[in-house]
Amino acid sequence: MAFKRWTSRILFAFVFVTIGFSLGRQTASAPSGIDEPISPPQGAGGGDKVVVYSAHMTFRCWECTQIEHLTKELLDSEFAQEQASGRIEFRSVDYIQNTDIARLFNISSSTVVVARFENGKHVGFDRLDDVWTKIRNRDEFLSYVKSAIRSGLNQLD
Repeated sequence: MAFKRWTSRILFAFVFVTIGFSLGRQTASAPSGIDEPISPPQGAGGGDKVVVYSAHMTFRCWECTQIEHLTKELLDSEFAQEQASGRIEFRSVDYIQNTDIARLFNISSSTVVVARFENGKHVGFDRLDDVWTKIRNRDEFLSYVKSAIRSGLNQLD
């Protein structure tokens, strides 16, 4: 009898979770306004720059939100001067809705991508998949992303 009760509970939970994801996907399908497709970087003459993408799904978990939050925080604290000069740009992208981004960077889960542009043309990128293993350790996460951004800037020099 206990087996039947637990089986029923598990099945009901599965149904509710499935319905929740389905509704969440439908209600979250409108763009948030901050998400952008890949395009030449902003700024004068389309010069050399690093674009830091926070790639996420339409429906975001705590980790997905935290990845973007910490990345923005890092950019604002450590790379404020580079952002102000246009050498670094931040973009938040929903890779489910923007399949061009997903294909270009081979994205299958939320991540951070450090893309390099020279003379306004995309020349390379680093996808930081280890953000998932580092998200619970703030210092390790920030160090990892900071190192990748510095590397991207150095490759442009």
